[in-house]
Amino acid sequence: MFRLKTPKPKRSYAISYGLAGFLLVAGISFLFVDSYTQHRESQQSLTLHNQLSQLYYSNPTSPASIQPKAADTQTDALPTSPLMPENTPASIRDKIKSLTVVNKEIKGWLRVDGAGVDYPVVQHTDNDYYLHTDAAGKPSIYGSIFIDSRIDMNRPQRNIVIYGHNMIDGTMFGSLGNFKKESFYKEHHSIQLDLPDEVTNWEVFAVYTLDASQDTIEASYDNDQAFLQALHEYRQKSLYSTKINPTAKEQIITLVTCSNETDDTRLVVHAVKKKEP
Repeated sequence: MFRLKTPKPKRSYAISYGLAGFLLVAGISFLFVDSYTQHRESQQSLTLHNQLSQLYYSNPTSPASIQPKAADTQTDALPTSPLMPENTPASIRDKIKSLTVVNKEIKGWLRVDGAGVDYPVVQHTDNDYYLHTDAAGKPSIYGSIFIDSRIDMNRPQRNIVIYGHNMIDGTMFGSLGNFKKESFYKEHHSIQLDLPDEVTNWEVFAVYTLDASQDTIEASYDNDQAFLQALHEYRQKSLYSTKINPTAKEQIITLVTCSNETDDTRLVVHAVKKKEP
């Protein structure tokens, strides 16, 4: 009788097992750190939002308790605030002025009915800065709600384009996806943008998605005919029909955020400015 020798484990197996163990621990550690970072920035974003909301909706003469942004930004500021009929242009102007103590690039306050959007709106010289910077000028994965850098808010605009992240927790523009459902639109279709000299109200007329790798968001139009053609195309692309048919003499606002279909899919919500009564 003879005995079979048990082969000794090869060193390569031991190295492989050790490497696999290391990668597993590293992966778990990375997830923990990433989760912690997201939680920390979520709390930072929520705290800032609460502070700015309190500052905006309370006495505009009260001192800001938020650390101002470094003085390297534009000096002009325009605002936006929620659906508050009691607000007058004068009071809104004071409220917005109080926010510019925190950041001189705050241009207004935006509110979208039913979507949980109730934020200051900022604008920089490019469209990248506020993707990763909050309204107080601090780094943040939540970024800010910001106006397209191509827009001159000191002059009348055919189309005011505003961007925001589609955050998984529903903040920023994270709830705009509800507009994909016609049932939601029927109940919620109002947008309010408060600017330093005007409280503006808008009504949604088209909602659709586009491929950002192939299509662009228009911020200006050559003439009335080009604008009218664009309005027609927006309505044609809409996920559902509305009874609102803007004319070339009217102004629109466009909200843009990521959609979940692909990395390049964007959700676009168009609204037309309501006429003063």
